[in-house]
Amino acid sequence: MTVSNVERVRGALRQRIITGELQAGEHLNELALSREFGVSRVPVREAIRALESEGLVDSKLYSGSHVSELPAEDATDLFEVREAIEKAIARKAARRAPGAGGAAADGSADGGTAEVAPDWAEARAEITEILAEGDAALAAGRTDLMAGLNMRFHQGVAALAGSPVQALLLRTIAGTIERLYVADAERRPRRSWPEHHTIIEAIDAGDAETAGRLMALHVRRSKRSYFKGLEARVAGSAGSGAEAGSDA
Repeated sequence: MTVSNVERVRGALRQRIITGELQAGEHLNELALSREFGVSRVPVREAIRALESEGLVDSKLYSGSHVSELPAEDATDLFEVREAIEKAIARKAARRAPGAGGAAADGSADGGTAEVAPDWAEARAEITEILAEGDAALAAGRTDLMAGLNMRFHQGVAALAGSPVQALLLRTIAGTIERLYVADAERRPRRSWPEHHTIIEAIDAGDAETAGRLMALHVRRSKRSYFKGLEARVAGSAGSGAEAGSDA
């Protein structure tokens, strides 16, 4: 499949922002980027707009476009929104699973259906591949791969849920989620990746209540890990500053 110039530019810039190659506040110069990618300014502008929709870029009249900041208060809000969205996604994915048997495991009236949607098996097979890739990357110490694999897993669960609205909501915050994950890449992956296996087991069993609870717990643990890491980074920066001052 041919990738459009917009998608090519967007993908490259997105990766740079998520990995920190492009820092918060850094200016995105349309002319310089168009020269770098060998395209006109139109696809660059459209790519930047797409990144705005993910919250990765801020654009203002007269000042142009910059990589968005990620202050702690926004991270708190993001985790709260993410928990609500992903809990609902996991519950719906479980209700659509073959193991649901036509009713939600929690006995709710909006339970599953006796017929399994044709897209469910395809999405579930992809998740199996993602989990295998993540297990291998973790065993090899490739933490640089975990943010992308983590997001692919969560988007895979959204595919199991079969809700375009929920999938869209998750895509809207996906970029920021990956930025937070990368910031905590030395702490979280070894603890969080095995949690994916337990979540998918509950979904496979058609246990909507357990699937939702485990997903919510998974997001809360990510939140705690991120803020612990943030405290450590702030303390480390303060210590480095103090040492620099004493050497001056």
